[in-house]
Amino acid sequence: MEIKFDPTRNNGERVRVNGDLGVVLVTEDSSDSDTEKQSAIDTLSTLPGLQNSSAPVFGSVSVSESENVHFGNNTYFNGPVTIKQIIKTKSGIENESYTKDGDEDGRAVPPSKENSVKPLQVLPWNKLAVIGVCVGIVIIIVVVTLTVNQPTEALQKSGVSNSTGPMIISPAYLRIVNRSDWLSQPAEGPLDPLRLPAPWVIITHTATEACDSQSQCILRVRSIQTYHIESKGWYDIAYNFLVGGDGSVYYGRGWDYMGSHTQGYNKYSIAIAFIGTFNTVKPPKRQVEAAEKLIKIGVQYGKIAKDYKLLAHRQLMSTLSPGDAVFDIIQTWPHFVSNFTSDQTILPNY
Repeated sequence: MEIKFDPTRNNGERVRVNGDLGVVLVTEDSSDSDTEKQSAIDTLSTLPGLQNSSAPVFGSVSVSESENVHFGNNTYFNGPVTIKQIIKTKSGIENESYTKDGDEDGRAVPPSKENSVKPLQVLPWNKLAVIGVCVGIVIIIVVVTLTVNQPTEALQKSGVSNSTGPMIISPAYLRIVNRSDWLSQPAEGPLDPLRLPAPWVIITHTATEACDSQSQCILRVRSIQTYHIESKGWYDIAYNFLVGGDGSVYYGRGWDYMGSHTQGYNKYSIAIAFIGTFNTVKPPKRQVEAAEKLIKIGVQYGKIAKDYKLLAHRQLMSTLSPGDAVFDIIQTWPHFVSNFTSDQTILPNY
């Protein structure tokens, strides 16, 4: 601390103080003696250095007609300095032009919500689109389920099943494989209609290799149709129905058209052919049962007469068909005609 006296001033004594004052008490003496003035100044100049105080205290200080007078510490900043004016009133309204970057205690203010990353929001129209897609998928599933189940339910009520799944058939149902499923070719010409109900049922065999799976049976049936059309010159496969070793019935000419199996008797009969050759080999049980079920369904639908006659192919033509094994089986079936001397005794009246 440095204290200087300037005697050049005209209006009484003047004191200039530079540096940290600490705790200083300055008073004005009313004496006019130059000696007393000098003594006071000497006394002040010999005062020991005062200890710094964190909170400077000033007594009665009178400064007049002076320049560059400073009381307290000097603080210097090197670099750009931003000065913000904060005004708070009793009503709590602050300076609107001031943007806080920290509170008055020096604590950091959390980032503004506007600058934070907003969570992903689903707009209303997006929600509607998602709901619409879900509803559409549910409708499609329901429609497909009903479409698939309706034919199955109808066939089950009638005792018929057209499933192409595993070769497991309930005793109460029959699987009929339609023409498109066994890859048939269209008939080469118009087929003659069959008068219904048919009075006869003729059992024959195809005299080919047997089959015990649907894939094998489809191949056999397709080959038989090609042989009948290309080699025999017939319009279509000769039989009304074929029964495979897989327990399925394969749709030939069907119920409503005459076959080309037993010349002279086609217009009276429904022909059911066992796929295979059964001169010595017995057909599997499921193949036999499928033929029996087919006859019962024909009677139920009115395609076969209730008092029909069951005949073997060999009884009407010179052939071994349907083979000894099948012939022995059908002789035990209802409506089988075992003894007749002439076909005229069993022919229908048309």
